[in-house]
Amino acid sequence: MSRRLDIGIASYGASLKLARTLSTLRDTAQTDWRCFIIDNPGPDPSTRDVIAEFSRMDRRFVPILLDANVGYAGAVSRLFELAETDCIAYSDNDVMFCTPGWDDILCSYLDRGSELGIVFPNTGAAPIDRGSYTEVMWAAGFCWVLRRACMAEVGPFDTSIGHQEEADYCLRVRMAGWRCAAAGEAQVVHDATATNDESSNERITRGVINFVNKWSRYFGGRNLSYDSPNPLRWEDWPPNALYMEEYWLAKYPGLNSSPEVVRDGNFDYDLIRVPRRAVYYRGRII
Repeated sequence: MSRRLDIGIASYGASLKLARTLSTLRDTAQTDWRCFIIDNPGPDPSTRDVIAEFSRMDRRFVPILLDANVGYAGAVSRLFELAETDCIAYSDNDVMFCTPGWDDILCSYLDRGSELGIVFPNTGAAPIDRGSYTEVMWAAGFCWVLRRACMAEVGPFDTSIGHQEEADYCLRVRMAGWRCAAAGEAQVVHDATATNDESSNERITRGVINFVNKWSRYFGGRNLSYDSPNPLRWEDWPPNALYMEEYWLAKYPGLNSSPEVVRDGNFDYDLIRVPRRAVYYRGRII
């Protein structure tokens, strides 16, 4: 018997892309699936015609027609309320599922690694080979499968950020003791409709700032922010710093095997090398 899987799709306009997403999902998914189409009302009235047509043709498509636009994070939160299965899948409305059985592949990762909380298709940031799977620090949030037990512990997406919600969630997943992984054999193509829309630039920038402010203040105190002269950025946050240390040492095992030693007072100090993006942190010690 195939596994049961509840899938959610956040919909907002782009009716043609939504139709492609639903078609390729229907053609490639191999679990016993049910798909909630969570539609944020938008400028394209034909979107709900597409939803109605697909739900008429296939009762596994379940329309959830919202009265107000709650965005990506709000749609995910609604999915969490609706889903009943042990694995919960999500997709944006502008993807193309390319791999037959992509859904079962992603879920199978959660079977093989009890420490895994969330699995993404394609790839992710800073991959580390764990033998039976590839761990990642985070991945783009256009498609993923989440373990219900992880969701119950970590909680809903943060609807106050406005962008970077999947990066925020991956950080919280790791802080709760779970791991994130990517399944390269499951290919999902994403058009990034909202990200590439110039009208979204202000929202995206504001979301990045909100995201950095949230965690910089959490780890560094309430007076630290995105605009501080010595801000804490992504790689400074302790859970990320520990992950990146392992990532870099796997790539360059001798990175700090022979650090420079300096004398300060009565103590010797190792000056270790910390990998940083070239344009950041000039003049900084940490």
